[in-house]
Amino acid sequence: MQMEKEKSVEAVRIKRELKGVVEPKLVRIISFTVITISLVACTVLCILAIWQFTESDAVWRAVATFIVVSVATGIFTFVNEKLG
Repeated sequence: MQMEKEKSVEAVRIKRELKGVVEPKLVRIISFTVITISLVACTVLCILAIWQFTESDAVWRAVATFIVVSVATGIFTFVNEKLG
């Protein structure tokens, strides 16, 4: 009975190990960094637009870029972990 539990625990550990074409931990760190930098840039542009130091058109482009970059890095991270 005890051996069966140990085998099932080992099986769960093996399943939870992340494998990828590129090292998943590195991909997550890079994705987090890229998304964080994009978020900070968008926040700064939004604040500048509120105080009318920049055009509102630049803000919408920055927000759209942030969304595209976030979705792309998220998809890359997911595909790397699932297919790798």
